[in-house]
Order: sequence, then C-alpha cells, then structure tokens
Amino acid sequence: MPTVPYSKIKKELHEDPDFLREYNSLADEFQIAEALIRARTAAGLTQKEVAERMGTTQSAVARMESGRSVSLKSLKKYARSTHSRITLKIE
Repeated sequence: MPTVPYSKIKKELHEDPDFLREYNSLADEFQIAEALIRARTAAGLTQKEVAERMGTTQSAVARMESGRSVSLKSLKKYARSTHSRITLKIE
C-alpha cells in the first residue's frame, strides 16, 4: 500500500466544510499548544524535564501541550519551568 503524503491529506481535509468548521473552532487550543511547545523547545527541555521542574508527570505536560483545558496556575508553573512569561490578550 503506497503512503499518502500529509500535504495531500491536509489539503483534502481543509476542503471539507465540516472538518474546517471544527478545526477553526479549536484555534485557541492550537495556539496554546504551539506556545507551550515553543517555550519548551526554546529552553532546550524535554517534557520530562519540564514535568520535573513543575512537580508533575510527563504525561501531564503532554496533555497541556495537546491544547486540552489547562489552568492558569499550571500555565504559570510551565512558564516558570521554561524561563518564560505569560502574556494574555483578549480581542
């Protein structure tokens, strides 16, 4: 069975109105996930190292980085652990 390139799958999915509506509804979660991952990688840390600094588990950090619901308290711990800071903007 030949492998289908991700770019082709992505293009097809983005042509589906139902998929696109759901995808766009998750934009905020994607932004949070991306910001967390960027902070961690900029600090040169693994999920396990961030978890140790936060006093939690690697799986908890993975859940945070997936964009699932995360508390402000946890975001603050994550930011401190990656030598980052949080800025909030409501438009």
